[in-house]
Amino acid sequence: MKKIAILHFAYPPNIGGVESMIKEHAEVLTNLDYEVTVVTGSGEETNPRIKLAIIPELQSVVSFNPFLQEKILSKGIIDEEFYKLAEQINNQLEKTLEKIDIVVVHNMITIVRNLPFVYAFKNFVKQFPKKKYIGWIHDHSYINEFQIKDLDKIINSKLEKELLTIPIKNVTYVLISESFREPFSRLMGLNNGETVVIPNGIDIKHFLEIDDLIWEIIEKYKLLKGFPLILSPVNILERKNLDYCIETVSFLKKTYPQIKYIITGKPSKHRSTMEYFNLLKKKVEVLGLKDNVIFFSDFLNRALMKTEIHDLYQIADLVFFLSKSENFGLPLLESSLTKTPIFVSDLKVFREVGGDFVKYLDYKKLTPEKAGTEVMTFLKNSRRVQMNYRSRSQFELKTILTEKFIPLIEK
Repeated sequence: MKKIAILHFAYPPNIGGVESMIKEHAEVLTNLDYEVTVVTGSGEETNPRIKLAIIPELQSVVSFNPFLQEKILSKGIIDEEFYKLAEQINNQLEKTLEKIDIVVVHNMITIVRNLPFVYAFKNFVKQFPKKKYIGWIHDHSYINEFQIKDLDKIINSKLEKELLTIPIKNVTYVLISESFREPFSRLMGLNNGETVVIPNGIDIKHFLEIDDLIWEIIEKYKLLKGFPLILSPVNILERKNLDYCIETVSFLKKTYPQIKYIITGKPSKHRSTMEYFNLLKKKVEVLGLKDNVIFFSDFLNRALMKTEIHDLYQIADLVFFLSKSENFGLPLLESSLTKTPIFVSDLKVFREVGGDFVKYLDYKKLTPEKAGTEVMTFLKNSRRVQMNYRSRSQFELKTILTEKFIPLIEK
């Protein structure tokens, strides 16, 4: 098991975007079976699997020695006090990182907040060249709005310029966007091949507060990469018209091979519906949809909780509720409250509940192919649905770390 250290000025409960992000990184990497130590100037950690090493001198210098910071930045004075602090930091790094294989420094080596740390870290890398070093760069003090500032006006000393504009040998620089990489590489004199772009990601499970069961299903069936994700939150009854929905999904698969169709319910215990269920299963097999249609009743022997149903609405791109008959229709309200587009059959009661604010498909007049064509038109024209898919398929944090960061540290 490789040991990873993640370094930053501060850690939650301290407030900050990078602070929150490195906590998520630590949790994901720990769950991927890496031994993670967070090395920071200030913070707390309750997860027993994540080690926390506090080195107060890693904070912004202004927070513990404002006079030194003023001397470094306002007066450009680099004297014995600077080097003494750098030596203290170096000694602490030697102790803390002794058994660490991979050192990941987030946003500390391109910011003026703690130049003695940058000096100490540069020496540490030179002392211990066999470790793997990642400089994860979110900002640079000399870059604003993707433009390099006038260095003659803002740099206070020769050493400051050397520390923040000369790349550290043996450090791989990771940038959070292509847009930021261009000015950064220009400032540092690096070629694009000498840097790596790994975008910020979002921990979808935590952000959307998805229950464990639903997240397990999302991961098992790779739903984040599926498109479109279609949900039918109904029991398996003939009047729910699921055979028509499955045939529509079959047509859509020709354009969207990664389509996923989720049916949450199960055959009724109070009436004979197994025959219809078997018919649906047979249709799925004949149409080649075994990897596309998910029956929750195949692995869940209970009703879904409200929170779990809510999670499915949130992750879905749209809902199929194409019943032949209903006396009301709660999915219309549920989908509206989760802002999930819904296609419903053209029933009088649905128009009573949904008015002109939902998409109607008249299954009596429309073949599954024609219904599928209307769905395709909606998908192609909905920027919200397209952006939702882009976010979950390209910017999910675990996926980003697994596909982009892990190969970087394992090579």
